[in-house]
Amino acid sequence: MKKKSMALCFMAIILGGGGGLFAQADKKFEEAASSIADKVKFGLEFNASILSANSEGVVDSLTDAGFNEDETKIGVGYEDELWGASAVLKFKPHNLFFLSGEIGEMFAGFPLTLDELYGWIKPFGKHFKFTGGIFDNTDGLADYTDDIDEFEMGIFIFGEDGAPFTEPEAEFTDTALTNGFLTDAIFGPVTLQLLLASNYSSKSASELGSGLLTQMAGMIGQGPVEIDTEERFFRIGGRVIADVGVGTFSALYKTFQWPMDIANASEGISAAVMGVSFTPYPGSKAIWNTFGGYFDLTAVENLGVSLGYTGFLPASDASDVDNVLYSGIDLRATWTGIEGLSLSTHNNISFAKGAEKDWMGQLGKDGSFITLYNAAGVTKEITEKFSINGVISNVFSKTDNSDAGKTEYDSFGVALKFIAKVSGNAEFNAGLRLDVEKTALSGYYGDADDSVTTFSIPIGIIVSF
Repeated sequence: MKKKSMALCFMAIILGGGGGLFAQADKKFEEAASSIADKVKFGLEFNASILSANSEGVVDSLTDAGFNEDETKIGVGYEDELWGASAVLKFKPHNLFFLSGEIGEMFAGFPLTLDELYGWIKPFGKHFKFTGGIFDNTDGLADYTDDIDEFEMGIFIFGEDGAPFTEPEAEFTDTALTNGFLTDAIFGPVTLQLLLASNYSSKSASELGSGLLTQMAGMIGQGPVEIDTEERFFRIGGRVIADVGVGTFSALYKTFQWPMDIANASEGISAAVMGVSFTPYPGSKAIWNTFGGYFDLTAVENLGVSLGYTGFLPASDASDVDNVLYSGIDLRATWTGIEGLSLSTHNNISFAKGAEKDWMGQLGKDGSFITLYNAAGVTKEITEKFSINGVISNVFSKTDNSDAGKTEYDSFGVALKFIAKVSGNAEFNAGLRLDVEKTALSGYYGDADDSVTTFSIPIGIIVSF
């Protein structure tokens, strides 16, 4: 019996110790799983107008007449000390090709686009970071948009042929380094960024352009489109960011070059659809140059101020073509000196003057363009869970093209939004918005004087983990 009892005790000790070992292993596994879960981020943002009606009698639901550019996104990401990744899908009608007329309309309404898909790594520690994929990088630019979320910094260009006021072309005139392979070199208060992106050889450019345009030409009964170009797609950009004590200064330059043969073939197809004549663009390549300088003042408590200049120079290598400089000056500020209250403002003036001689087509002899944008926003915290936000904004844009006529656009908007924090991870907002838009055209685009008032009821849901 003694031997049996001793054996049982020995087995109990072994099992008890083993159980402890298993418990420790299980605890370590739980801690590791919890650590990974903390680094995985999930986000969902839904924005739309559940109802909108305008003075022309058009009534719509679930349209893009609400807040935050009415973008609906769903994304997932992972961020560790040495590496990370992000994938975001955006649900919004999107024109796949920059064409006008019937061809463009055939591709409009595509609901799903890939907004982000990138990864980054720091293989040598904190001094170097490498990012690759689809992304918008605006490091060094102060983002004072808690109260106002309408436009980014850049050059605000009024649409041609009376189109609504639009933001800058995403690839050419904004202030982001976008899509490709980005290197960050970080040395104390100074960061250097270099972007290399989507550079195709002349053969690849020819094959890509010929393939896409042949498909579009087939839709209207035209034969294959042959493009034989010696030029190549080329995109490169860079930024320097410096912490200067009282704030941050950054400077940007990027260029995008592409074969003119592809643009001429595309415009030729569009002109054939519309039954109009087309004069080919001059030169063998187009060169889009964007540059700017920006300063973010942070030395004053409860006050953030950013001032920036953006220049856009669309150029052609043809010797007989004038290249006109487009400019945009931004001033943004946020003040939070009273607890629970935030005040913001965003002001922009964009302008250009000169003759582009059928290069860009918007400014002719002694042509000029100017846009003024002014907005003010306020957010007041009522309780820990409820806030109210109000925004008032105005846009005035005028293009005077002595060759093609004049376009004027004037808009006034006011919005009121109620924000409810359902939990630490979820937020719901709903409100009212009123927009008044006036458009006046004369000359080449015809004579028109139109005014439209739109009333909408936007809603939004934000979930993040």
